[in-house]
Amino acid sequence: MSALPADVETAIRETLQESGVDLSRVLIERHGQDVVVKGAVNTAAEKALAEAAAARLSRRARIFCEIEVALIYEAAEDVVYEAGIESFPASDPPCWASRLGRL
Repeated sequence: MSALPADVETAIRETLQESGVDLSRVLIERHGQDVVVKGAVNTAAEKALAEAAAARLSRRARIFCEIEVALIYEAAEDVVYEAGIESFPASDPPCWASRLGRL
């Protein structure tokens, strides 16, 4: 374990960014000689990438990976989808009338 935790923190962050992991809900903390990676990612694939990066860099420092897959996926805002939801139904449903002119 020759690297400083700050160096390992930077290496983890860069490795995850290069792998395409969304770091918006991932926190990397240093506690003495330990580095803790925790938070939530969007998919199981992102979790596997984070765990692999932590395992690869664990030769340089003690790394604890506490990443979870988010139960609610927080995608970027989609204005087209939102407009479609807000405009549904596009018109009033047809009225129901009997053939005899009375209900």
